[in-house]
Amino acid sequence: MIALKLIALCTFIFFWLRSKPTQTVEVSDVFTLSFLTIYIPGFIFNADGVTTLNNLLLSNTAGKSAEVGMILVLAVGCVVYAIRRYAEQRYPHLGLLAPVHSDSRFGIFAALGAALISICCLIGLMFSAEFFDFKMNVLRFFTFQFEGPEYRYLRNHGYSTSWVVESLVGRARFSLFPLLFCLLIYPFLRNKHYIVGTAIAVLFFVSLPASLSKLPAVLFISYFAILLLSYRPKLLELGWLAMMAIVGIGIIVSALILLYTAQYQVSVLNGALDPVRLALERIWGEPYSIVVRYFHVYPNVAPFTGLNGISLVAKALDLPVRMPDVEVAELILGPDSGSNPGVFFLGGYAAFGLVGLVVFASIGFIYLWVLDVVGRRIRLDTLKATYLATVGANTLFLNQIALQTALVTYGLIFLPLTIAILDKFASWRHHSNFKSTHSA
Repeated sequence: MIALKLIALCTFIFFWLRSKPTQTVEVSDVFTLSFLTIYIPGFIFNADGVTTLNNLLLSNTAGKSAEVGMILVLAVGCVVYAIRRYAEQRYPHLGLLAPVHSDSRFGIFAALGAALISICCLIGLMFSAEFFDFKMNVLRFFTFQFEGPEYRYLRNHGYSTSWVVESLVGRARFSLFPLLFCLLIYPFLRNKHYIVGTAIAVLFFVSLPASLSKLPAVLFISYFAILLLSYRPKLLELGWLAMMAIVGIGIIVSALILLYTAQYQVSVLNGALDPVRLALERIWGEPYSIVVRYFHVYPNVAPFTGLNGISLVAKALDLPVRMPDVEVAELILGPDSGSNPGVFFLGGYAAFGLVGLVVFASIGFIYLWVLDVVGRRIRLDTLKATYLATVGANTLFLNQIALQTALVTYGLIFLPLTIAILDKFASWRHHSNFKSTHSA
């Protein structure tokens, strides 16, 4: 089976690289590289999904089925990449990059507009006592003033019923707020005012999107880093991105080894625990373990969810909603164990088995292609950098949540649509000014 998995992996990478018109990083490359980095090591070397950290009893059948499922996903990716290459050769306009131009006036107006909208959002939200209390606790979190039990309670239950914190701010955190964030700081970074840009970025983050989780900080740092890299096109080539991913993984592994060594010092010294193994399992074993858990639960422990497991469809059709990520966690780990969201196609498997997995994987890879085509049409440098930063970083969510949730809640529809509309307006205005100037 390992030989078959390696063949499937190499074929996937071959078709992925062959489908690219240039070596410049596009939105889909961010997801593809992250998917290969996160899930493939576990898929190759930890097929049963059992690690020292979880010590679960998952069936051998689940491990075998998960392997088949992953091979199918890689096969679907190969087919989509092959179609993509053929279509872009047959219809060259799909692969053409629009000429990018700079419009400093638009950048300034966009930054001022983003600042005004951000201030209005903050003032409006501050009228909510729940949001004010939430922000005070966020400041406590970032200044290390929390005790463990209090932090866990507030993070998991403290604001779960708050419409403002959970629904309004929660939905804007990775959709509207990243757009405002990038438009606000881009002019400062472009003009090399790095200190001012960083200060504004920190102020914006703490005021609006920051939460009691580390995830928003990771994503907004990613937005900031991609905006910085946009000034050096060489660093946005695929080879450099892969190298940076390797370096980043190395830093994370080293940090976890030190953390586990300090945390389990006695056990490590006695030889009872291997901190290197724990670190490797935490990064690569646990994510793939979630894949195996879905194949363990469905359909052996619980029936496939059908449309009830796709919340948007279930609510639209007035069906009882089932949450596969919660079901998997509770059926394997016990009640009140949170959720086990996984890579985007697992929602399709939970709903309809391997057929659903193939359908969700196909939709996901095709939609990533659409995002690339939209990104190639962006003409304004401000919006080009914003598009790659926000949409590219948000594709990382496809590694940990269902496809429909990523599209609707995490900005993968809102951001490309909004940025494309802004670019059309700005390009039209730039073209009109150009014509009027030359006609005069």
